[in-house]
Amino acid sequence: MDEKTYTGIRRADVDKIRGELGKYGITIPEGDDVEVKGPLGVKMRVIYDEPTESLKLTILEKPGYVTEGQIWKVVEMGAGKAGRA
Repeated sequence: MDEKTYTGIRRADVDKIRGELGKYGITIPEGDDVEVKGPLGVKMRVIYDEPTESLKLTILEKPGYVTEGQIWKVVEMGAGKAGRA
């Protein structure tokens, strides 16, 4: 499915993103390579690579009525990284 990689992401940014996405009902488990289950049956894989300061997000599953664009909008709004890819 669809994926995005964000660069220039520090460990403190990852911790902040975890907290912000929690406000949208999205819980990111501890760890640097995790599967995230969000609202409406959306599943994502999140991989953080600290040495390269990159965060890779991959949409694994989603219902047909939810677009990738809608998912990325929620992720970027919650992460405070809108327009940064």
